[in-house]
Amino acid sequence: MKSSLVSLSLYFGNNGHVNDTTEKNVAAPRELPLWTNYVDWLLLSLIVFVFAFYQILGESRDWQSYDDFFELLRVEGTDSLGISRFEPGFVIVGLILTKLLSANLAVYGMIAASVMFCKCWVINQFSANRIIFFIVTLFYFIHFVPLHELTQLRVACSATFLLLAFVLLGRNNRLVGLAACAVALAFHLSAIVVSPFLFIKSSSRRTVILVSVIVFIATLFGVGQVTSYFQDSIGVVKMYQEAGFGDQIPNPLSSAMLLDWGMIVAGLFIWDRLSLSMKHVILLELVGMAIFYASMDFAVISHRIRELLSVFWIFFVAEGLQQELLVKQISILFVITSLILYSYLFVFSGQFFI
Repeated sequence: MKSSLVSLSLYFGNNGHVNDTTEKNVAAPRELPLWTNYVDWLLLSLIVFVFAFYQILGESRDWQSYDDFFELLRVEGTDSLGISRFEPGFVIVGLILTKLLSANLAVYGMIAASVMFCKCWVINQFSANRIIFFIVTLFYFIHFVPLHELTQLRVACSATFLLLAFVLLGRNNRLVGLAACAVALAFHLSAIVVSPFLFIKSSSRRTVILVSVIVFIATLFGVGQVTSYFQDSIGVVKMYQEAGFGDQIPNPLSSAMLLDWGMIVAGLFIWDRLSLSMKHVILLELVGMAIFYASMDFAVISHRIRELLSVFWIFFVAEGLQQELLVKQISILFVITSLILYSYLFVFSGQFFI
């Protein structure tokens, strides 16, 4: 196994030496023509559309809510903006597509395919070559597509713009990055929690840990008050509370949590070998863990925020495959373990889809 990892690591280039992007947020330019990238992205987006439209893995637990929502749009039209519990950005997109497409599954599939196309662009910004792009995309497909594109579609839309903001802020485009965060909020309220941490960066391991501790304490003492305050004024929060979503306390030591903890600890251990953007991802994951453990009495919040922040692992993997040998090996091991774990959880366990 060790020799295989070494061989695979060396295949990505630089013969074990540190990539020139070690202290940069964006990977080296790609040699492939742009049209080739577009074809790849379209094919990957088409795959997502097919899986969503034909429900190949089964019916998601959220599908009925989206089906009812699209029917509401067809009946109420623009009045849906005032009566729907969904965020306005998603309502507007739904209004447009329900006018163009007659089948609700087609509307759902088109949205899922569109956000996947955008994520391909985002992944491409951190991929030095086509091999790394497809490895990271495979990682995303297995780890996140069943959960987001095929189930939590609004979260998938919001995550797309948060990922875009990460790229833009890494290039010091703060104003446009802030706009991307605002659009993300228009698709899912969880973005309001995630967005501020996209602007917080540090190359200090001690500072990163300190930020996560502060977040844990603030969440522990504040989540109950915030949830109670907004319960009556925000429809989604009220719906979650009344329906009893998340009444079951999350498992603090689930296999998914342990895997992420393993990568976080490894990242802190090899801190000086990481690029700035990889360090930023570790910060985001620690924040996600802090919120998760501090809000376990509000399971919907703890799961939603951590899952949304975990999407940023794609950047860690993409850059990790371009770093020195040890970092490559850890990144490859993380990808392989994730593929095995999430293939079981989402597909072979038979418990995620109906």
